[in-house]
Amino acid sequence: MAQADQQIQNDNGSNVRADLNNNFDALFSNNSGSSEPSVTTAFMWFADSANDALKIRNAANSAFITVGTLSETNLGLALKASPTFTGNVGVPAGTVSSLPIRRSDDTNTGIFFSAADTLDIATGGTRRAHFDTNGITIRDRKALRFRDTSNSNFVAIRAPDNAAADITLTLPSSDGNANDVLQSDGSGNLSFAALPQAVPTGSVHLMAGNNVPSGYLKCNGQAVSQTTYAALYQIIGATYGQTATTFNLPDLRGEFVRGWADDRSDVDAGRGFGTAQDQSNREHTHVVTDPGHGHSINDPGHFHNVAYTNSDNGDGVIEESGTGFNGFEPTENATTNISINLNHTGISIQNQGSEARPRNIAMMYVIKT
Repeated sequence: MAQADQQIQNDNGSNVRADLNNNFDALFSNNSGSSEPSVTTAFMWFADSANDALKIRNAANSAFITVGTLSETNLGLALKASPTFTGNVGVPAGTVSSLPIRRSDDTNTGIFFSAADTLDIATGGTRRAHFDTNGITIRDRKALRFRDTSNSNFVAIRAPDNAAADITLTLPSSDGNANDVLQSDGSGNLSFAALPQAVPTGSVHLMAGNNVPSGYLKCNGQAVSQTTYAALYQIIGATYGQTATTFNLPDLRGEFVRGWADDRSDVDAGRGFGTAQDQSNREHTHVVTDPGHGHSINDPGHFHNVAYTNSDNGDGVIEESGTGFNGFEPTENATTNISINLNHTGISIQNQGSEARPRNIAMMYVIKT
């Protein structure tokens, strides 16, 4: 270790020689010592033995700058090729057009720092995403993509074109059960709900088309497997008939469905759930009202015969002289001017058809399995 004042004083030969040797020792040993040299100059080296550091004086000769660690290979400095860093690496904040971390042959893609606690990623000269204390933000409606195992297809999530406000969706704390659906509480909190809450198993629907949708069966009375349709069997059981391994669906072909009376006593009393009922018309009376009408009689003319005889026996018959005369003589033609015409009410009551029904449209009933 050696340090000197960098001055050669006028003195006798031996003292000048010693002063020269001290300055050479300080020069050759980089002014090594446990404390900084008392006399410094710009760009002078100093081996700080107390801190195991090689230092160099700055251009203003105002402070020493640490160059590296004396006891480490390469003074602990990273090599140009394949360096290994053990401490912190500091880079400038940079901008999207001047990236501090990038490929040497691509100036448009890399990392910069737009603000404190923010790391930004740029591609193609555009800020695409950033990380900050709020999380990860993907900008410009770009998608978050999840590739499949072959990396040939992906599933992506991205924002709508124009969101009215910030939306945060919070995932549920569990993965739910089979056939559950994901629902929101209106405040962004998601949860799983059993699918039957949306379309209950055993519910019956009318279809305007004649194709049976997936998850449904036609209500045609068919026997189906108790195992295959276990959920539906749990609901309707043997209501419409069953065997050891099958159960029957309700047969609603050509039928009107009536609400079950349950415990109502004034309508359809005593009716069992799921039972069929034959047609019936309630007892009723037809009333015919005739406002009144007349009958006229018309006689086109007729004769009355008058008996006559030649005897006078006081019987009131017209008598004629002579003998052997008797018989009938008609009167002159006469009319009564009376006629009778047939009148009717125009009402007839008939029995027609084979059933009683209202107007209707035929559609298909299906049941949810």
